[in-house]
Amino acid sequence: MLTLVALGIFALVALVGGSLAVMLRDPIYAVLSLVKAMLGLAGIYFILGAEYIGAIQIIVYAGAVLVTFLFVVMLVNLMPADIPPLPRGLNLYGAIALAAAWMLVLTQALTAILDLPDPAEARGASPDQYLFGTLPSIGKVLFTAYAFPFELLSITLIVGLIGASVLVQKRSEP
Repeated sequence: MLTLVALGIFALVALVGGSLAVMLRDPIYAVLSLVKAMLGLAGIYFILGAEYIGAIQIIVYAGAVLVTFLFVVMLVNLMPADIPPLPRGLNLYGAIALAAAWMLVLTQALTAILDLPDPAEARGASPDQYLFGTLPSIGKVLFTAYAFPFELLSITLIVGLIGASVLVQKRSEP
């Protein structure tokens, strides 16, 4: 019961952090909220017994990547007047529709992979050799059974990076 309560608390921290990262207008507070979401996810991984993934979540994402984001946001030095207003109308609904369509494509692509092994078989572990969340089991599963979903995720991240660079560009006045 205590594990379930702790899992719920970390899930709530991750959801609140992610929601604030999207809704806050100040970029520094948004990045700090994203750190909160990453720490919540790391807590969930630790509770579920995937200590390696939790440690990587803290070291790589909350430690390195988001600190780099924070430095970039501070170096850009955006003023409140530089931040464009939130999109309305067709721009907003078009972005939501595009995100929903991409989620459908990802869902269809992932469910179309019929030869994915059962999770216990993918880990290569029998019940007496439970290796979930360790480096060898993650490497084996990532580069065999889940190579295609991993590549789909990398495409999604590249699209996000391109979108972020387009949003950061300063528009020149005519």
